[in-house]
Amino acid sequence: MNVDLQIHSAALPHHSSWTPETLIPAVQRAGLAAFAITDHNTTSGVVAMNQAARAAGLGFVTGCEIDSSHHGKLWHTLMYGIDPTHPAVVALCHSVDARNAADANRLLAELPREGWVLPDVAALLNKQPNVAEVATTLAQHNQLPGRVDADDEAAGMRFLLNRPQSYNPPTVAEVIDVAHQAGGVAVLAHPGRSKGIYAIPATADDIASMVAIGLDGIEVFYPAHTSAQVDFLLACAQTHTLLITGGSDSHHPNQPLAQWDATLMRPFLDRVGALT
Repeated sequence: MNVDLQIHSAALPHHSSWTPETLIPAVQRAGLAAFAITDHNTTSGVVAMNQAARAAGLGFVTGCEIDSSHHGKLWHTLMYGIDPTHPAVVALCHSVDARNAADANRLLAELPREGWVLPDVAALLNKQPNVAEVATTLAQHNQLPGRVDADDEAAGMRFLLNRPQSYNPPTVAEVIDVAHQAGGVAVLAHPGRSKGIYAIPATADDIASMVAIGLDGIEVFYPAHTSAQVDFLLACAQTHTLLITGGSDSHHPNQPLAQWDATLMRPFLDRVGALT
């Protein structure tokens, strides 16, 4: 039995394009017994996809991927098996954008006063800005001290994250609490991925500190994880009795779905009722 437990839908059309009409046939062609929708900071696409999956006789897991922070690092924390309409879930999702916009507006006021060049401030203020846009503009128009990233957004974000209180997404602890309130579990997404400042491979200490605040599982199987990382994450899961998941992180039909063997994920699937 194979599964894919991290797929993104057209609920965020600028970010993903899978719809029930395109994804259900793709899941069937891939021979998956179950799949999950884990859109970034929203559950607005979950209900329609769940209905389509059940009509097609497929197992389905409700999910959401939340931008979060823990011990000075940025993480993506997955909530699974949640009620997508639960007030705490809806409030958490809304808070991500609200906090980001508040931080961006504060930076747009503070940075020019400190002498940083931001020629696009007026344009950014005419819409709801986000911190990544501020970071990109900052890196494009300034010589950032100690810059190591070629990508402007990554360089700007690295600089901002070294400023106290520049970017304040929900904490991993907050996400865990909401997941549990909504009847679900919290899983650390792609802990082995390396993507500059946005994804720093988790250490054993990182994982242990999240387990201490209630983390339920880790995404062991992920396309970018090496075999050594998979072994490391499996060992962490065993040490801390964590649930194991795996996903493709597919956002579009041109990004193939995963076909992860669900044997080690059975405790997770049972916990969230994916196959009932």
